[in-house]
Amino acid sequence: MNDNCAPLYLGLDLSTQQLKGVVINSQRHVVCEIGIVFDDEFPEFQTTNGRYVDGDIVTAPVLMWVAAVDLLMGRLAATGLASRVRGISGAAQQHGSVYWRRQGVDAIRQLDPEVSLRQQLGNSSAFAVVNSPIWEDSSTSKQCEELEQCAGSASELARITGSTAFERFTGPQIAKVRATQPQAWHQVSRISLVSSFVASLLVGDGVPIDCSDASGTNLYDIQAGKWSQKLCDSIDPQLVQYLGPKVTLANEIVGQLSPYFAQRYGVASCPVVAFTGDNPSAFAGFESMFAVSGHSAAVISLGTSDTVLFPLEKYPYSLDTRSVAMQHLDGHVLQHPTDPGRYIAMLCYKNGSLARDWVRQRSLGAGSTWTDFSNAADIVPMAPMAFGFYYLSTEILPRAKGVYRFEQHTDGSIVGPSGSTYRQVDRFSSDSTVCWNDARAIIESQIMSMCVDYAHKGSHAMTGVAITGGASSNPALQQAIADILGVPVFATAEQATASVEIKAPAMPAYGGAVRALERLDPVPDTSSTLEPPGSKYILQAVCSPNSDRHGVYAQALADFEFLREFVSQSTTLTCADSSE
Repeated sequence: MNDNCAPLYLGLDLSTQQLKGVVINSQRHVVCEIGIVFDDEFPEFQTTNGRYVDGDIVTAPVLMWVAAVDLLMGRLAATGLASRVRGISGAAQQHGSVYWRRQGVDAIRQLDPEVSLRQQLGNSSAFAVVNSPIWEDSSTSKQCEELEQCAGSASELARITGSTAFERFTGPQIAKVRATQPQAWHQVSRISLVSSFVASLLVGDGVPIDCSDASGTNLYDIQAGKWSQKLCDSIDPQLVQYLGPKVTLANEIVGQLSPYFAQRYGVASCPVVAFTGDNPSAFAGFESMFAVSGHSAAVISLGTSDTVLFPLEKYPYSLDTRSVAMQHLDGHVLQHPTDPGRYIAMLCYKNGSLARDWVRQRSLGAGSTWTDFSNAADIVPMAPMAFGFYYLSTEILPRAKGVYRFEQHTDGSIVGPSGSTYRQVDRFSSDSTVCWNDARAIIESQIMSMCVDYAHKGSHAMTGVAITGGASSNPALQQAIADILGVPVFATAEQATASVEIKAPAMPAYGGAVRALERLDPVPDTSSTLEPPGSKYILQAVCSPNSDRHGVYAQALADFEFLREFVSQSTTLTCADSSE
């Protein structure tokens, strides 16, 4: 096949701050990447990092997202690649919701290619709520309580939907819109998640929400594979109809690309595969790379907040309230986006890179570098002799706030499960024989927390973990992850013809492009070699566990978990929500 005509696949990701596009070929090589940064491209909306913040209320203008889709397609057309696109899929920030008026759905069914999307949907007053609530919103405590009461308890809501009630989840957000904006609510004819909203624009009609993104609503019965009628009815008897009764897998075709895009931008008429949430889409992308390495997929994203994603072969929640999983309902369980018999566990930690940065500056000085931090942290394990907990913002796992340090001491009054006694200290000991420090302590604390929480939900041992995000290049952090979890660590990398560069790729968009490829061309033609293949996302092994250190951490986990619970019990908290 002439490579100038070879098929390409487009993946999109509408995140908080930008719309990202990734184009791959049949060999999964990245041919093109396009980014539309909202604040830069659309200053007239006056957003900050892509959203409006008013205390606990956080929203984003829907028409800005509409305009971004047009702009990205225009830039794709300018590359000359648009006519070769044979399939599209993608992702979007989870939990956000879009409220269509009937006029809006009618408008996308009959788009005029001579007029921009923004103008047509703005002129038709397409949306009942012009600024959509998004995942950062934490103004729905009342609605969270009401959903848990409807289910019967927080644990029963988790058993049904995979999560206790969270303020950012779509169900509480919808309930708040209905309660506080009655005039807007009466105009609603359809409700999309942000992911299905983008897919609806592309298809030119309302499309189903996918099962994995539906799992982030507090309304979806995961084991039944459908909306919970009871929970939806508690908000509005018509809610299931507004959401769309059918829920789809994220590898199913939901329609053909609207003629608008073919006529305006020269994109070939092609199938659109269902969009999903950014976390499930990224996980599916990582799974496709792990399949090559022979390891099971577990992913740690190290950013402003830290997120852990790992597969579950069995749904962890049941009517047995004494089970380990039912005793530990923190985190979330999502249906797998493409395999109805599997699930994904998601653990979110608010105190990620910002807490590590606070430790760096406080312990090493404002002028210190991350190399200084890594050097300071590169010492023998502090556990079980000393532990630190650094919750500058109210943490989710565990529910705690503050900075706490503990050291083993014969006069300690806190007795751990191992029999060792601990005392709380203001600062760690440091002399000629001991060089404990906060840099090492925060790394150990953060990774040991992940290890403990994984054990509460995971039934299979990890065989490897991929790390991504801004902090994933830190050597001390990489090695600590390997030593504490006891598995090899892989970093995402971009492989060009003659080099491999460790890089945090646009995984949600890449995962979308891969789903489109796998759905539409499961056995692609790999014989073509005429066109330069571009770069390819791979997993590059960066370190292996030290077995002696892993043994030390394994023995220390019980005392660590005990002290973490001690910290949580010492903190008086109200409802706290997480950042993804």
